[in-house]
Amino acid sequence: MKNQIVASIAALPFALGTVFASAGVANAQVIQFDDVDVNGGTLSYDGEGGALIGTDLGVDLLIGIDTPSNTTNPLSCIECKLNFETGLNISEDPYVFSPGGSITVTGTVKDLNDGNDITIAEGTFLTGVFTENIFGSAVEFGGGMGAATFTGIGFDTKDPAISEYFGIDGIEFNFAQTSIAMGDVNVDANGGFSGIVTNVDLDNIPVDVPEPTVLFALGVVAAGLVSRRQKNY
Repeated sequence: MKNQIVASIAALPFALGTVFASAGVANAQVIQFDDVDVNGGTLSYDGEGGALIGTDLGVDLLIGIDTPSNTTNPLSCIECKLNFETGLNISEDPYVFSPGGSITVTGTVKDLNDGNDITIAEGTFLTGVFTENIFGSAVEFGGGMGAATFTGIGFDTKDPAISEYFGIDGIEFNFAQTSIAMGDVNVDANGGFSGIVTNVDLDNIPVDVPEPTVLFALGVVAAGLVSRRQKNY
């Protein structure tokens, strides 16, 4: 599932490692949001100074990795969608988007393990906002194809029932790595783009912060994407 984004994702851990160090990650416990049997949604930028927008990215599983509880009992995410919008574009060479905007995950989270049918959370169960500029780059492969990466940080909160299920106290999480692959990409001459999302992975890591909010890092990797404004050099 990751073969489309190997080249772009290689540099992402270095950027995220810097964010994790400054955020004070408490441990390696991870709640991973994954798209095992679903896909779809779009990643887009209008090329006219607007926001970077992720719309209706499908998620269907929440997995506990090295969590105190339920590491072998993932939660099902029914009709779950990840949506985000950054602030307005600042630069296209390289790409920089301003802070603000929003990030949400909505749907119904259920425990369907061992014959259960227990609703853990529903509606909008994760919300956040960008607090720093979002940086990105795009590389052309030729033939209308390419790849792009975007990273940003901010704060988010989560339904405490999800944390409790995995044995984690509170709602304080680092909104860590999000990887997004794309196909069927349309590219405009002004640098705008849109494409169909074919893969989403999102990792949520607990952090130690004094308020009931959480510092997050959002890294977006998009394959099959060319999004550079045409310039004369």
